[in-house]
Amino acid sequence: MSRFAKTHFKIINSTSTYAKENASLLDLPALITADEQTSGRGRRGNSFYSPKDTGLYMTLLIPAPTNCELLTPAAAVAVCKELEKLGAEPKIKWVNDVFVSGKKVCGILTELFEKDGRYYVAIGIGINLTTADFPSELTSAGSVGIECIKAELSEKIAESIVDYVNKPNPQNIIDEYRNRLFIIGKNITYWKNNIEFSAVAVGINESCNLIVKLSDGSTDVLSSGEISIKF
Repeated sequence: MSRFAKTHFKIINSTSTYAKENASLLDLPALITADEQTSGRGRRGNSFYSPKDTGLYMTLLIPAPTNCELLTPAAAVAVCKELEKLGAEPKIKWVNDVFVSGKKVCGILTELFEKDGRYYVAIGIGINLTTADFPSELTSAGSVGIECIKAELSEKIAESIVDYVNKPNPQNIIDEYRNRLFIIGKNITYWKNNIEFSAVAVGINESCNLIVKLSDGSTDVLSSGEISIKF
């Protein structure tokens, strides 16, 4: 018997939007999936391209745990572990993207919100499994290139995340996350207070914040935001 209240759509605007709008009506933990999204949501207001039948589009809705700090890294690790079982070799780009063969195949959006007096977390995950054609502006997008039973994959990912919430092991998540990062030692750019900086990614701390070294030898710690890798 499934641990989740499951809702599946052939097409929907966004599984995360549905989860947020209906949070107080759903039994938890709830797993919402779709074959296609017309308005898939990404970080910083970006969209996530979600064409019919070629990707896994899911949102896990749970009551807000006491500590949400490592939920996104835990979700990224869960995705990587399941893709590895399918034969892929996924790597993580800080903070929430999963790459295969140098291309982004998965995005994760974790949102803490309040609805009718209760707090929830919606963890939206989109994985390009067999998507072949992308809009021209998505130059870094790619696909895992593996067929699978999406219902099983989504449930296994959700199970891993819920297991972490129920029995937190932060050090294990940090180690698993760190071992899959492919940006350490690479030159990156990032924005802070509307200023662009160039630096080298040197590691992550115990909160999975990114530690970078600037050209003057000083260090900075990034808790959120987008980075670009300089090739």
